[in-house]
Parts: sequence; structure tokens; C-alpha cells
Amino acid sequence: MNPGQTRGSILEHPRVALAAAVGLACAMGLGAQYGLAGTTRNLVLLVGLLTLSCLAMAASLRRARRGGSETLGWRILSLSLFINILIQAARIPVFLGHSLSNILLNGSIVLQVLGSLLLAGPLLSWRLAPATGSDRIRHGLDGLLFALATFFILWGLVLGPFFLNPHFPLLERLIWLATFLVYDLLLGLTVFFGVTRTIRLRGPLGWLAAAFLLAGLHNFKWLLDVLSGNPVFHFPAGPLVYAIPLAYLGAALSRRPVGPTALPDEPTRALHLLPYVPVLGATGLGVWLLATDPGTGHRIILVWLALGLVVLLLIRQYLALRDFSVLSQQLESRVAERTQALEDAQSILLRIERMNSMATLGAGLAHDMNNLLGAIQNRAELVIMDLDEGKVPNRADILRVQEATQRAGALSSRLMTLGRQDSEPPRAMDLGVELKAILPLLQVLVRKNQTLRMDPVDGPMPFLGTRGMLEQILVNLVGNARDAMPAGGTIRLRARAPKGAEASGPLLEIEDTGTGIPEHLLGQIFQPFFTTKSSGTGTGLGLASVRSLLVAAGGSIDFTTQVGKGTVFQIRLPGPPNESEGAIEAPDQVPAALPVS
Repeated sequence: MNPGQTRGSILEHPRVALAAAVGLACAMGLGAQYGLAGTTRNLVLLVGLLTLSCLAMAASLRRARRGGSETLGWRILSLSLFINILIQAARIPVFLGHSLSNILLNGSIVLQVLGSLLLAGPLLSWRLAPATGSDRIRHGLDGLLFALATFFILWGLVLGPFFLNPHFPLLERLIWLATFLVYDLLLGLTVFFGVTRTIRLRGPLGWLAAAFLLAGLHNFKWLLDVLSGNPVFHFPAGPLVYAIPLAYLGAALSRRPVGPTALPDEPTRALHLLPYVPVLGATGLGVWLLATDPGTGHRIILVWLALGLVVLLLIRQYLALRDFSVLSQQLESRVAERTQALEDAQSILLRIERMNSMATLGAGLAHDMNNLLGAIQNRAELVIMDLDEGKVPNRADILRVQEATQRAGALSSRLMTLGRQDSEPPRAMDLGVELKAILPLLQVLVRKNQTLRMDPVDGPMPFLGTRGMLEQILVNLVGNARDAMPAGGTIRLRARAPKGAEASGPLLEIEDTGTGIPEHLLGQIFQPFFTTKSSGTGTGLGLASVRSLLVAAGGSIDFTTQVGKGTVFQIRLPGPPNESEGAIEAPDQVPAALPVS
């Protein structure tokens, strides 16, 4: 196997390749730190840096060859790493005791600035910005706030004293300032793109953020050494000098995509607070420096940087309040729409159940109407026969026709009242009188082996409601009682006036001697679309519509049941507002109960 095949097979296994690179870095770094000294140690460390940078560049080029929307970004990253390799290689003659010409020295400086600027290319080419303008502004301010607060800390600790020190050449000070600004803005960009979708920080974007942070810390330490003339951090460099190229290698070897991913964001609230972490550090450092540093120029720059932080925070706060206001209005609008939708759905359910009740009554009324029409026809034929014979028609026959037509008209009027969809205004009514009037309508619901009875009513029982409401309630409950007694039985209606501390309205009870309700179903009987009837024989809306009608009118419904003995539904109707409301309205004139046939 040739070396090219070996390298390709290793790069195809990212975890193995990264682990091998870390092992190589540790071996070379520890060996150089503790086994070598002087120029030899520096050369070995530099060769290790070049080796790892070449591996990172090769991995970036290999990822660019995959194609897709990430190709350009990986190519730019490869070019930046190549420039860094040239800069590191240019140091080899220095370690060997040779000096660089001014052309090479100035060229390395230009390449260093160019390579740092190119690092922003991959981030911008991958198009990781939020989709909406509002999100771009908010997260852009987060990234800018992070970058400015970090720069405030760097300026206060090392960059300010170095930049304001006239002993250093102006070009060198500008180069250091540009380098810090570039890496600071790179960190701000990673925060901008990472906070948009935090899941990205677990992929190449997170590795790049680590590389930028390590590079910034490296420059921070280097500048401290320049200012003090001695190493500030006394720890063995060893493998730590390889952390930056290892981070770039980890980004290129990551299996996760850079851009959009189907994976959902994880609940990492701490990452959303990341832009404000350096703000806290900048605040404490600024107070300490303003209290202890006598330098006027340093103070002015710190004040302007602090002012910039305050302005960014105020803008960010304003946008947050505006977003909160918009979300609040949207939430209120959605709640209003959902409430209206629920009210419309409830109205539709009530109409559906009303039509279902009409269909149930229609089946029974058709039979009774046919009997009445037959009686009318027979009496009319007798009158015609008398007229043909020259006799005066029998008055009793005509009265029978009139009585039958009144009965038919009353029944059809009740059915039309039940099916009427326009809302009636509630009025004071007498429950006892209304029950007697509606009893003929209810009798058509029961079967031949069933009996519908009404207990005597003692005195007036006023309540506030409409006939349509009372009829729909009774049709539903009597229909359910009928279905609960397939083997026959008795349905009893009872009405009584309120007593003592009870509600002001009368109590109506509908009792049957049916099968009762099983205990495990007691909590479900008022739920819409719940029914124990076979498919096609029940809608599951009856009791739900009854309860809805009563609650809307100010009444209530309850029940008691015993399996095998029957069920009693207790309807508490709303009472009239006051006794001076007006006279109780009389019901439509209806005949006595029709016979059940």
C-alpha cells in the first residue's frame, strides 16, 4: 500500500484521523519540551506545526471535493491555512540563525493579515445567516456586542498599553491592532451564526470558534510577553502550541454539515447568554481601570468603548421589547381566533344535534301525522256523502276534522320550533305548563313497550329560557332513556320548585328504568362524540349539547345511576331575574296527549 492510499483511508475515518493527529501532537510536543532544548526544540515544534497545518489543509481540500454549497468555504479555509503554512515556513531560517530580508519580512506581515482576513470567507460563503431580517438584526447585534465587549477586555489588559506606547513602531502597533480586530470579529461572526441555531456549534462551526478563540489567546499571551519582556504564563508549551491547527483539523474532519440540518435545536439556553458573558467582564474591568489607571488617553478610549457597549445594549433591549410586543399581539390574536373558532364549532354542534333531534321526532311524527290525515280523510268522506244525499253535514264530523287539523298543526309547529336556527330571546316561562304542552311531542319518541309519565305539578314553577331550548333538552334525554330500555320500561318526568338554599330555578328530573351507566363511563358521557350506541345510531352530541345549552343559559345538569336499575338526570333551570319580570307567557294551544300506537 502506497502512502497516498494510507492517507486517504485514514481521512475517511474522521475520529481515527483526529485521534492519530492528537497522539502525534502530544508525542512531538512532550518530546520536544522535555527532551530537547534551544534551537532544536523550537525547530521540532515548528515542524510539528507545519505537519498539522498541512493535515488540516489536506482535510479541508478533501471536504471541498465533495461538492455542494460548502465547497467555496472549504477552499477559502484551505487557502488561509496554506498562507499560514508559508508564514510558519518562513521562520525556519530565523531559527537556523539567518536573518530575513525586508522584502520577506514585509511579505510575511502582509500574508499574516491576508490569511486572517480570509478566515471570514468560509463563514460568509456558507450562508448561515437567519432567514428573516429581524433575526439577522438581533443576532447580528449579539455578535457585535460579543466582539466589542471582548475587544474592550483586550484593549484594557494588553492592547491599549501596547498601542499607546511610543517605544514600539507605529506599523507594528497597527498590525497587532488589526490582528486582534480580525480575530475578535471572527469570534463575533461565530456567535452570530451559532446563536441562530445552536446545533451548529456541535459541528465545524464549533471547531472554528475554538480555533479563533485559541488564536486570540495565543496573540494575547504573545503581546503580554512583548510588553513585559518575560514569559507571563509559566507552563510547558509542549502540545499546547498545536491546539490551533488541531481545531482546524477537527472542523474539516467533522461529519456534521455546516449549513442547514434536519436535526432540531437542543435546549441550550446558556449558549443564548454567550454574547453577554464578556459584557460582564468588560463592565468589571472598565470600573477597575477607570478607578486605577491615571492615563488620560487610555481613559478616553475606554469611555468610548463603554459608550458603544451601552448603545448596543440599548438597541438590543429595544428590539427585544418590540419582538415581545409583536409576539404578545400575535398571541392575543390567535387566542381570539381560537376562541371564535371554538364558539363557531360549538354552534355547529348544537345545530347538528338539533337536526338529529328533528330527524328522531320526524320518524315518530310521520306515523301520528298519517293517523291524523286518515281521520281527516274519513270525516271528509262522510261529509261529502251527506252532501251527495242532500243532507246537512253532521256537525260532529266537521268538528272532528277541525280537531285533527289542530293536532297536526300543533305537532308540526313544535317540530318547526325545535329546528328553528335563529336565537329566541329568553323569557319567563312556567315549567309545569310547558311540560304539559310538550308531552304529546315526547310521546312519539317512546316505543310500544315503554310508558312516558309525568308526575303532577304543584303550583307555578317559573324559569328563564326558551321553548326551543327546553324541547331540545327533553328530546335528547327522553331519547336516551328510550334507548336505555330495549326490553321496555317507564320514563318519568318530575318537576319541583326550589327549596331553601337551592338555586332559584326549578328542578326537572328525567328518570328511566333502563340498564344504567357503567362506572368506568361516568366521566365521559358529557364529552362530544362519545357514545355507547352502535355505529350509525348515535352521534355522541346529545348530552354534550344539553350541557352546553344549560351552561350558556345559567343552568346545570347532574345525574345519578345504578347499573341494572336506571338513571336519573337532574336539570336545574335558571330562575327568572326577579318576580316583577312580567307575566309568564302561555304556551301554544295544543291538545291533550296523543295515544301511543
